[in-house]
Amino acid sequence: MAQTGDDDQNQASEEEWLGIDSACKMLGVDQSTLRRWSDSGRVPVFRTPGGHRRYRKSDLQAILRGATPSRPSSRKSLTRMSISAYEPDYLRLARQRSWYRAYSDEQLHELRVLGRRLIDFAVRSIGEPGADDLQEIYDEGRRIGRRYGSISADAGLSATDAVEAFLFFRYPVFQSVTQFVEEEQMPARRAIKAFTDISRFMDEVLVATMSAHSDAMSNGI
Repeated sequence: MAQTGDDDQNQASEEEWLGIDSACKMLGVDQSTLRRWSDSGRVPVFRTPGGHRRYRKSDLQAILRGATPSRPSSRKSLTRMSISAYEPDYLRLARQRSWYRAYSDEQLHELRVLGRRLIDFAVRSIGEPGADDLQEIYDEGRRIGRRYGSISADAGLSATDAVEAFLFFRYPVFQSVTQFVEEEQMPARRAIKAFTDISRFMDEVLVATMSAHSDAMSNGI
């Protein structure tokens, strides 16, 4: 349920992501050239769950200056890839679902804020965080999950719909991890561990979501 919303997609910032048409105009090249540069690794590119290419504006600005695009840390890179995956096309699919329409505008706004926090903690769960840090990450994930569950119950969603909503918005995060593993050419053992770590974290969040949903429904909310 880590949605970001169209308003977040359209915010101009140093991490603004551009479609291939806008990127071509910025660089002054045609699409076939940019695709070739992307495939060769000359221009960093991110592919959304829908298969669309997205380019960081700051990377393109670096290329125009004749510089090599800066490489963000692995954690920051994966976080940005995950957030950017919630493209308008993907969100339009969500709006076709009855459970999405059950949420109020206020609830959707809170879910967007929680979603961005969830992505950050999900990415932090990957790797070798210390025991205290890992406990904090999981505790925060469960808190977010409980809030998800309460909001879904308040919106009148059934348990099935609440699970479907969670899985729908979890999908792009896993897609981003897949692409990240491929781009980093991560060894198989590390790749498996990355998927295991983030899956375990997301499972904990889902359990907390359903526990809170059940409690809320039992209390007649």
